[in-house]
Amino acid sequence: MPDTLTHNMFVEQPFQTTVQRNACLDGIGLHSGRFVRMVICPAPASTGIKFCRTDVNRQLQTVIAHASYAQRARLCTRIMNNDGITLETIEHLMAAFSGVGLDNAIIQIDSSEAPILDGSSQPLLESLTNAGLEILPAKRKYMIVTKPVEVRLECGAWARLEPAKKLQIDVEIEFEDSAIGAQKYSYTHRDGSFAAEIAYARTFCQLRDVELMHNAGLALGGSLNNAIVVNNGEILNKGGLRDEREFVKHKVLDCLGDLFLIGMPVKTKMTTFRPGHALSLQLVQTLLNDPTAYRIVGALNEYGQSDNFVIPDRAAASMA
Repeated sequence: MPDTLTHNMFVEQPFQTTVQRNACLDGIGLHSGRFVRMVICPAPASTGIKFCRTDVNRQLQTVIAHASYAQRARLCTRIMNNDGITLETIEHLMAAFSGVGLDNAIIQIDSSEAPILDGSSQPLLESLTNAGLEILPAKRKYMIVTKPVEVRLECGAWARLEPAKKLQIDVEIEFEDSAIGAQKYSYTHRDGSFAAEIAYARTFCQLRDVELMHNAGLALGGSLNNAIVVNNGEILNKGGLRDEREFVKHKVLDCLGDLFLIGMPVKTKMTTFRPGHALSLQLVQTLLNDPTAYRIVGALNEYGQSDNFVIPDRAAASMA
């Protein structure tokens, strides 16, 4: 029996995964403006997602993608190891990994920022699909949220996690610019849903904020090639939007990526109003700091004998 499934069937099966072969990508860092090369490499079971900064001393290179290493940052998700080595703008990467059901990988990268590509996770999805995913002989672990957890910011933004049988993300946004306005979207994470619903949704900003970001040393690599830019009700990108709800769908994508900093798939309903990376990070860290709010289970413990999953040969041998 083969150890692989079709490219969109890895989210709900109960075994850990990695990439079959290296996936290479390069591009500009959104905030740094620097050219970045990145290679997503296979990794053994229970490795998790680890970044390897190839531009620094070998002993300092590893940065683990987990909320315990996350740092507050403006307009992106940033992680930092115990030696102070940072990596930022990883949210679209993490969303793609969660979206395709990739549990283990080592990402070699020669910069402190991941490439922004086209501002969405679509190029990552295509690269991972071409590389292929492989089932490993080890059970997945899931975090199950067992009671509500909520955080609120002074600006009025808020986010809540509560028990659910699947991962669901309900997002509401509200912007003054009429090109964005008020939008809602409800996303349920299952096989194929990432590619079908949110992978293509690009990051966005208002033109009036671009100069402010540049003055703060941010978005130096930003352009109409990697972000939607709006100005007084007008979308400045040639070709307009990919989807009439592309703005809110991108916020769902960001939330999915930030939730994957839990370090494993999670089953919960996330509801949020005016989300951002700082809010999502605070929510995840609040959850992890309360052991009574979750439990961790092995995947096969959740599936009865009537389920449709068939254990691949390698995995079956290891479980014998």
